[in-house]
Amino acid sequence: MNNNHTPTIEGGEPLPLHELIHHILESKTTATERLFYGIPVLGTMQLLNQRLANQPGLNFFNATLRGIGQAIFVNNPMSGLLIIIAMFIQSPWLGIMSLIGTSSATLTAIALKLNPSAIQNGIFGLNGLFVGATLAFFGLFGGKGVWNPSWIIAAIVLSALSTIVLQTVGTWFATRFRVAPLGIAFHVVLYTFLLLIAIVPQPFFHLGSPPPLPSPVSLDFWRVAQSLPVSLGQVFFVDNLISILLVFLAVFIATPIGAMVGLLGCVMYLLAGLLVGARPAQLYSGFLGYNAVFTAMAIGGIFYAPNTLSISLGAACAFLASIASLLLVPVFSVVRLPILALPFAVVTIACLLIVQRALPSLFPVSLYTVATPEEHRQRFLVARDIITRFRKQLTAAIKGERHNVLFEQASPEIKGNLRYIFDAIDRDRNGELSTHELAAHLQSAGKGFQEGELTYLFKSIDRDGSGEIDFEEFSELMLRHRRLMSRYTEFVTYFLPLDADEDEFISTKEMNTALASVGEPPLSNDEIAFLRERTGGEPLTWNRFIEVLLVT
Repeated sequence: MNNNHTPTIEGGEPLPLHELIHHILESKTTATERLFYGIPVLGTMQLLNQRLANQPGLNFFNATLRGIGQAIFVNNPMSGLLIIIAMFIQSPWLGIMSLIGTSSATLTAIALKLNPSAIQNGIFGLNGLFVGATLAFFGLFGGKGVWNPSWIIAAIVLSALSTIVLQTVGTWFATRFRVAPLGIAFHVVLYTFLLLIAIVPQPFFHLGSPPPLPSPVSLDFWRVAQSLPVSLGQVFFVDNLISILLVFLAVFIATPIGAMVGLLGCVMYLLAGLLVGARPAQLYSGFLGYNAVFTAMAIGGIFYAPNTLSISLGAACAFLASIASLLLVPVFSVVRLPILALPFAVVTIACLLIVQRALPSLFPVSLYTVATPEEHRQRFLVARDIITRFRKQLTAAIKGERHNVLFEQASPEIKGNLRYIFDAIDRDRNGELSTHELAAHLQSAGKGFQEGELTYLFKSIDRDGSGEIDFEEFSELMLRHRRLMSRYTEFVTYFLPLDADEDEFISTKEMNTALASVGEPPLSNDEIAFLRERTGGEPLTWNRFIEVLLVT
């Protein structure tokens, strides 16, 4: 914004336009919709986190259950409870070891006084879950592994180490490459442990080998179809029908989109298996399909808002992760090591890094705002609606057209409320607002502004530059403000990664990237010239961008 238009406040920064307007019209905020085609969805249950923040015992239980759910990108304690029940049904040993691992990792984070929000949302616990569950699986085929104290101690120690690795190596990785450290802590700890017990002679741990899979002579496509959701259960080493259904339900009650995308990953695993000629029993068991499930969900809804492009990319990467899983098994078996979730981690991280450079219009979700695909989708739809409307306003403004679209579409009730506010400010009842009347209204409401701020606010509302503010001008801007502020959180959160070079300004290139992400063409030369004129040639900051959205 040109310095002639920006209010100067002695001793502090000037208030941006949307905050000035807020003092005239209180906006109503709306929560993200928790329905999916009429189905109630639990989401991440953040209100529960707020209620338990000062109750350490219950909060630890809550964090542990969230850590279990986070293993499949579901930050929900009810989902975690259903999953741990499914694991106990599969095997009490598996359930106990998983609880031990998750609890140990969470307690270590608490003892080290790490980020309370990350602890509460299960970020550290998920690595412990994988450590405990994987050791339990190895113990099943390791002679005296089941209920062996050595395995239990290993689960406690290695889960604690996974928290330390995540906080150190994982934090460095996320900061350096701006992508989530997917599975890094788990793989570093587990592979180090497995190599040590293989190299160093010791009497405590014996991995053994799982029983060989049967080899049917011909492929039964009906059995292949029936095995579709098995890979979803194999994320938690469960393969019986009840446990698989509980895992699917656990995901679905928190994120139906996530559950559907997870099933898409299962489909990709089966297609990849058919392509490379995997043994029928390998497909029926779905054992390696968890890599495809992880990959599809990560790209198709967790780290990108779910849309046609992100889900298609997630499916393609899930297919690649499946191919890698099937081809790497014989290679890793030579050195007697499991592939774990390495194909998922490598393919997904590679995809995130490539997209940063090759496909910037696919906006990533900022790591600290990762929630559910439904919430990411809501942010995407809000951003698309606001940007699409802004583009129409921009086109009309360039042509010299001034339509009060929102005012014309408003209901009689809304217009009546706006008339009440307008009349309360218009003290001389002449049908026009003056700077003096705005000042008097704000002062009566206990909001005192500098003269520069009032002049700035007046000029912003006076969109036609006539020197007077009529009812329709006033109403249009108030309605634009209310509409934008009611979805401000979703809009801002979606565009957090917009400032790619982190210089606090929005360049034309970055603006074009934002437009492309919601399906809009890049700015034309006329539009660029108009925006530069509107901002007085000053760089476009976030507050100036909001102002342009409101007054164009």
